[in-house]
Amino acid sequence: MPDVKKSNEPKRSLNIGIVGCGQMGQKHARNCAAIKGVVVTAVADTNKKRAHTLADELKAAAYPDSEALVEEAGIDALIIATPPAEHRKDALAAIKAGKNVLIEKPIALDIDSAKSLCNAVGKSSVVNAVGFHLRYAPITQKAKSLISGKRVTQVRSVTTTGYYLNFDMPLWFLQKKHSGGPLLEQTLHMIDAARYMVGDITRVFAQGDRIVKPELRKFDSEDTMVLAYKFANGALGTHADSTATTVFNWEIELFGVDWRLLVDYARKSLEGYFGDEIVHLQLPDTDYHKIELEAFINDVRRRKNGAIRSDFNDATKTLETMLAGDRSLKTHAWEIVGK
Repeated sequence: MPDVKKSNEPKRSLNIGIVGCGQMGQKHARNCAAIKGVVVTAVADTNKKRAHTLADELKAAAYPDSEALVEEAGIDALIIATPPAEHRKDALAAIKAGKNVLIEKPIALDIDSAKSLCNAVGKSSVVNAVGFHLRYAPITQKAKSLISGKRVTQVRSVTTTGYYLNFDMPLWFLQKKHSGGPLLEQTLHMIDAARYMVGDITRVFAQGDRIVKPELRKFDSEDTMVLAYKFANGALGTHADSTATTVFNWEIELFGVDWRLLVDYARKSLEGYFGDEIVHLQLPDTDYHKIELEAFINDVRRRKNGAIRSDFNDATKTLETMLAGDRSLKTHAWEIVGK
């Protein structure tokens, strides 16, 4: 067998483009800057001032849109942090140009757009990921290992934010045509994490209304919502969501016959019991988005999906689950996932 000499040459830097220079685009850009061998060389936003501000900070080029960026910038991968209604257009431009793609969740607002993206990556060799950062959280991984091999009988999940009280997020978050509403902006984080730990969901029932702020007519997103859902393995779940609560909460509580585990993302803690064994763990405060980004970068370097925990196809299953909930809000009936 011939000797294989290892190259002492450093790895070529990966050139990253960012589309969408708002809150999440800025976060991804700064996380890229903190990863060795990764350089943000181009950014794009329809808001020219915002694009140039981020470009100046990163010493990157600024473009007016994703099409111009992928055609001219010479990037290896594109991170898409635009409103969900824009994801299909931006991602297809990148895939057509052979660029690896990370899309902020959700993958899209409708199933046809999501499937068109799945079909596009299926015909290409690009690395593809959707930003469900909780899958990369150490607390999720620890919870998943603790319940491994155990029968889950019930799941309770909660998301509460103050979006309708303090408006500390972009206003499009509260407009369904842009964001999909709280189902596709916040609730899906917990539902996706539950899918990741427990398994696929087969049916959903949902009820919601604007109870706290009904007078804000320019926003049509519910401020209060409840869901019931059933897993393929028979487990039952409930979810409570509020975008008009002063205290931030993201949590999933899992139950078995002789055990219980509360996964508290807001407080970075795990509490519960397994028989006579008491669990009380406080996990360190880590940036889940950065861990997610590192997984994506690793796969881009390897030129295939592997470290990524939510690709386009899996993210589409979460979208199908949430769209079943959205249909139930209208029909007031149980809706089948994927129907």
